[in-house]
Amino acid sequence: MTHGVSSLLISAAAGYWVLTHAAKEKGQTKKYGKLLGLLIIVLSIGGAACKIYYQVTNCPPGKYFCPIGGKMGMKTCPMTGQSAAPAATP
Repeated sequence: MTHGVSSLLISAAAGYWVLTHAAKEKGQTKKYGKLLGLLIIVLSIGGAACKIYYQVTNCPPGKYFCPIGGKMGMKTCPMTGQSAAPAATP
């Protein structure tokens, strides 16, 4: 989960970079650059919020969530030192 959220936040920063560089341009380039920068920022932050919301709402109460546990077969979560919840199979 954290790799996806961090990538989306980095892309939001890239959207801000596009937005600031578009402000220095003229005409249609300025208009479309600002639109593209805002679109990148909104979609990136919205995607990060959706990923975080999904993880929070799908963690069963009383169970420990460990993003590494299901992928590497670990029995304990290195972040908490507690037993990880079994990985859900699709």
